[in-house]
Amino acid sequence: MLRSLPILTLLLALVSSCDARRAEPSAAAPTASASPSASAPPALPSTVVTPKEPSPLRAASPFVDLPVPGHPAAVVSLPNGATSRRPVVIAAHGNYGRPEWQCQAVRELFEERAFVLCPRGIPRDDSPGPDDLRFTYESNAVLELEIDAGLRALAAAYPDHVDPGPPLYIGFSLGAIQGVAIAGRRPADFPRLVLIEGGHDAWKPEVAQAFAKGGGNRVLFICSQSHCERDARWAAARLKEANVPTRVVKSADVGHRYRGPVAEVTRKSLPWSLEGDARFGEMLPGP
Repeated sequence: MLRSLPILTLLLALVSSCDARRAEPSAAAPTASASPSASAPPALPSTVVTPKEPSPLRAASPFVDLPVPGHPAAVVSLPNGATSRRPVVIAAHGNYGRPEWQCQAVRELFEERAFVLCPRGIPRDDSPGPDDLRFTYESNAVLELEIDAGLRALAAAYPDHVDPGPPLYIGFSLGAIQGVAIAGRRPADFPRLVLIEGGHDAWKPEVAQAFAKGGGNRVLFICSQSHCERDARWAAARLKEANVPTRVVKSADVGHRYRGPVAEVTRKSLPWSLEGDARFGEMLPGP
């Protein structure tokens, strides 16, 4: 009996060893931490959505009449073929002028690079006839309302193509005079002015200072006549005292007009007026 005890002890040790091995996890079986969660969704590659370019702007004519709620219809020169947003140029005519004339002249400066919005104003009683109406602006306050309404109507008509940034203001004669008053009140909205044969007397020191402090950027005076140049240099001095970049350019003396030599010096001077505004692209001076 005593001799069988070692053998019994050995058998019990072997059984305990086998039970211990069965209790250990198998090295080949994956652990819980290494197993992917059955509820986790598979990883998806990241995607970047590229904004879609608008369809090209197409119109039968480069000029359209734009209905303006509460005001007479404006004339607009369209950037035909545009596939991106284009800036707006305000073109305000002179007394006894027509928006069609002003739009045609300013379109020749910008071609397809911009919208040109030409506010109509009110008919003059002394127009040549019902088929040849001439227009004026009742006041700078009324013109301001007409411009604002025209900008809203333009953005609603061409929502994918109108750039919402501040427009360039180009005014001839009465349009220039009225533009100074408007920009003097709202320089951030009309920071760049091209004033042709007008817009001088209103640049009192306090107006120039307000224009500068409110965001006025630069003023270009274009003159044909000698007295215009004299008055423009007086106004430019007030603006320079307020640290507003200003330039006076004179063409050959061809009278009170914006065509011919006047248009040519305007064309050559526009890049200076647009410096710092990349929206006008190739019209800006090169490096």
